[in-house]
Amino acid sequence: MAVTRRRALISGLMLVAGAVVAACTGKSPLSAASPTPPATSTPAPSPTPTAAPEAAPVPACVVTPAETEGPYFVDEKLNRSDIRADASGANLRPGTALTLAFGVYRMNGSGCQPWPGVQVDVWHCDADGVYSDESAQRSVGENYLRGYQLTDDKGMARFQTIYPGWYMGRAVHVHFKIRAFSGGQKTYEFTSQVFFDDAATDLVYAAAPYSSRPAREVRNANDMVYTGNNNSGAQLLVKLGSDGAGGYLGTFSIGLQA
Repeated sequence: MAVTRRRALISGLMLVAGAVVAACTGKSPLSAASPTPPATSTPAPSPTPTAAPEAAPVPACVVTPAETEGPYFVDEKLNRSDIRADASGANLRPGTALTLAFGVYRMNGSGCQPWPGVQVDVWHCDADGVYSDESAQRSVGENYLRGYQLTDDKGMARFQTIYPGWYMGRAVHVHFKIRAFSGGQKTYEFTSQVFFDDAATDLVYAAAPYSSRPAREVRNANDMVYTGNNNSGAQLLVKLGSDGAGGYLGTFSIGLQA
């Protein structure tokens, strides 16, 4: 897709970014066990980021703006935690293993409470910067790196994926959407993006398959979404750590006014 179309779509959708939600600060509660990537995943280079956050009480909440959906959302309705390949199992995408865990909380007067049973969709590009099921990228009918999970009783949703690649005009990011339903009717929706520390991305991109591409053009400080809304991207950084199996564990907690 041409840069002008992508930027035009993003700029138009930025008008909705004034919606206010609350992003949780502090450590994210995690289960004791995380999915282990298979041997086909590309090992993360050394050194790795700091250790993953340990279990902690539900954090306090801080207000932060939502972010644009972007042009590549497709409601595939794929209920799955492992999103590395198509639903058929074909097109397994190569890349450094990443287990991405979201903690979803509802805001109240004294802090946040876990929000169980809400739908968390994620979608992102592969190591070559390509999104699935997009005609402009010749990937119609494919659905890798897309899926949703329902949050558990602790408000957690986990995805087994790969570290995202980059494409022209954007820093490295993952899109996510949170929806609540009642009787088949949507009662709530929130959309945003998460970003990754540039130093961690530099380490990942030094290894295959990322290293076969030119250096990325845009870092966080130059990304139109990251720096928009009063530099809101700084509040949307994934906390990265080692998954203990050669890949990465990323966590992000968000509180919602709903």
